[in-house]
Amino acid sequence: MSSFKLKLKVLLFLIGSIVSFSGQNEELQKKNDNSENYLISANSTEKADNFENETEEENSIDDEDEIENAEKTNESIKYSQRNDGVIDLNSLVHKENSEFRIPDGNNVKIMLRTKNNDIYSAEIIYDNGKKLMHGIGNYGGNEIFMAEIPNSVSSYYFILTDDKTKYYMGKNISKDSKNIKKFEYSRPDKLTHIPEWAKGSVGYQIYIDSFRNGDVDNDAIFNEFGTDDFSEPTGEIRSGTSKKELVLAYWGGKEKPQFSLNEWNSNYEEKNEWEENTLNDVQNYTRYYGGDLEGVIEKLDYIKNLGVEYIILSSPFYSLSNHKYDTIYFNHVDPYFGSMEQTGTVKGLDIQAKVHNNNGDMELNLLIFNPETDKNLLNEDLRDTRTWVWTDSDLQLASLVKIAHQKGLKVVLEVAPDITSNRFFALNNKEFSNWYMKDTVLDLSNPEVRYYFENSMKKWILGPDEKFKKEIYDDGIDGIRYVYYDDKNKEYIVNITENLKKYKPDLLITGEISNNITKDIEDGVYDSGADYNIVNNIIKYTVNTNPNYRIDGVEFATKLNEIYNRYSSARFNMTQVFIGSLDTDRIFSGMINPNRVYDRNNQSDQGYLNIRPDLYDGTAVSKVKRVVSMQMMLPATPIIYYGDEKGMWGADSPRNRKPMLWEDYAPYEPETDNISKYKDRLRSFPNSVEVNEVQKWISYPVNSNSDIENHYRALLKIRKEHKNLFKNGKLRILEVYSDPKTKGRIDSEITAYLADQNRRAKLYQGRDFTPARPNTDFISYEISAGNESMIIVVNNGADEYPLSLQVPKLFGFYRNQLNLKENYAISDKKIQINVKPYEVKVLYSNAKNMFDSFRQNKN
Repeated sequence: MSSFKLKLKVLLFLIGSIVSFSGQNEELQKKNDNSENYLISANSTEKADNFENETEEENSIDDEDEIENAEKTNESIKYSQRNDGVIDLNSLVHKENSEFRIPDGNNVKIMLRTKNNDIYSAEIIYDNGKKLMHGIGNYGGNEIFMAEIPNSVSSYYFILTDDKTKYYMGKNISKDSKNIKKFEYSRPDKLTHIPEWAKGSVGYQIYIDSFRNGDVDNDAIFNEFGTDDFSEPTGEIRSGTSKKELVLAYWGGKEKPQFSLNEWNSNYEEKNEWEENTLNDVQNYTRYYGGDLEGVIEKLDYIKNLGVEYIILSSPFYSLSNHKYDTIYFNHVDPYFGSMEQTGTVKGLDIQAKVHNNNGDMELNLLIFNPETDKNLLNEDLRDTRTWVWTDSDLQLASLVKIAHQKGLKVVLEVAPDITSNRFFALNNKEFSNWYMKDTVLDLSNPEVRYYFENSMKKWILGPDEKFKKEIYDDGIDGIRYVYYDDKNKEYIVNITENLKKYKPDLLITGEISNNITKDIEDGVYDSGADYNIVNNIIKYTVNTNPNYRIDGVEFATKLNEIYNRYSSARFNMTQVFIGSLDTDRIFSGMINPNRVYDRNNQSDQGYLNIRPDLYDGTAVSKVKRVVSMQMMLPATPIIYYGDEKGMWGADSPRNRKPMLWEDYAPYEPETDNISKYKDRLRSFPNSVEVNEVQKWISYPVNSNSDIENHYRALLKIRKEHKNLFKNGKLRILEVYSDPKTKGRIDSEITAYLADQNRRAKLYQGRDFTPARPNTDFISYEISAGNESMIIVVNNGADEYPLSLQVPKLFGFYRNQLNLKENYAISDKKIQINVKPYEVKVLYSNAKNMFDSFRQNKN
């Protein structure tokens, strides 16, 4: 599936409104222009007040010679700093695009990039107004300033000031405002409507083939290699029909191996007979396990009780691959997921559409396309929706949707809107020769192609009753997730999205792949998307140890701040936050495979450790719980990749798609891996790991992890109980240990704590005691809405230590939602806590009428 996923571009220049980390407390709001604390640059209240009080004459340069000298200095300067009267003009960047301008309700966020620690202030001047810009973070030698202005403005420019030097910046840079060419702005008109139900909700991504086998009668009898690579299947399904009768096809003969499913609970590394003859690792991509829609239905209660609010189904459309993203029909569900032999039942649905569901008919045969008639054996003209019918498999999907709605779950389908199989009905057919842009990529500029795809999606949105039912349980899907599209088709997908949203008022459309996700949102491709930059930076901060791959707390907080401000508040609340997916290694395995670029070099043959992580590293469970906590405790939409909650592990695709660990499928056979990866650990593995030095493999037991699953349930319970915070809350960074000011305070407090420990040992035990200094590394951030305040404290170290944590509220208490016995009284704007190795605390307060010191200073 890597062919269907482009990697998201890391955007360094984003718009924001979170106040800087340590600059929010009174001590750090003192003017300190030469401070090494980059986080508070150009953001203190004192600076803001001084700037507003200065007049135009006081800010201007009166002496023309000084201007000339400043310009000469700019030409030769190698390093500049705040208040030296020099502004590095070559480092000033603002562009009229979505990287620097984000519509947010009635406002638009405007961002400006400068050289780090270079200017004293930046002000934006717009139609009938002006506003001081605030620094929202800096790293890599750059500083980023932001301001929110009304989105009704038509033009604007910037005034940059450093000491007595002033420049005006528009599309050009000038010494006065008379010669400035202003930036122009018009509000985007393609922004989509955001479904209320999607904001702050929790999703669960299911890879259908590996989730659960609910119906053995639809088990695959061949794969994308085709029937001629296999001998005829033997045996019968439960109706008594022989498997070879399920499809009319030419088989390869007795000299070919028979296709078979891989056993659900078998060792993943073992091969079936037919796999022995395939080259390289291709069998791992073409095998089937038998998961289907009935299996999903069987586990809807499990998903709901976990705390999930909607499910994302991998592509269910007809294709011979197990992933189905290379579709053959967009308007039909694959019989391997539904029914190969039709049942004739209507599955309790209100059916108004045409149906072909005759008991005993074979769906694989019915879907055969006849190029001579340009129809399939269902007698469908794919260019005329009036001829379309619902098959038994199609009805199975509608039934799943209706049952999910009855249980309070929404359903989203994944689709690659312009990618097809080489068996797609229109390929190699002269009547459809103008349907393709290139290879197997559809040309959506063709109205016929758009008509076919759009109406296929309309079919699933409205369901077999062909209408949206608001007051009763609907049988139409609630959303679509575009997993890939060719950029040349983008403007036509915008049109499709606009039309699809007319069929259901609260339809969610999201995207996974984009070089510029904010531009796609602004252009109306989808409502919001999956931002992998979040997990990428979480891993860089929490997991990686090599300086080439690791970032410290300040850089992590700055990048999180930037990502947050890439979106409007409402769209970040529904940004999908993945920590694993169909195209990445499992997050649990990531804990013992650090120092890799996210979703790069994570294959089993690239030195990746396949072993169950907790058998390799006793702290792996604590580490993954820390990462999961950070994913879940954001005012966004976290997505659980099936099995992550059970502690499933594995390298990148296809080992990240192993069968779900269900208790009723146990026992699972032990897994194996190449011994060469573990030479330094062979003598230290627990007894459950078998080491075979003769055959050069290790073997280890396969079990789910209840500790990880319970942690997921606890986090999702918090999200449910405080739904408003995650749906409408604002994010802001509070403290980061590596910020010099915070570090100085915390180090001093820990020194005093250690000295007190030594004093107590002498006083009460009569002995000298010198406790080891803990390795301190933490970050705290807040999600807030009204009186509600939730502080997330992340201990990013392996040691336990006390913290005097600054909090926004002046009085009251904060209670740890992950351990309700922990209740912390606020004193002097602080609470005293103790953090365990890799621990995350989720502290909540809803005290009313308590002044928020941070907000008070900010405003």
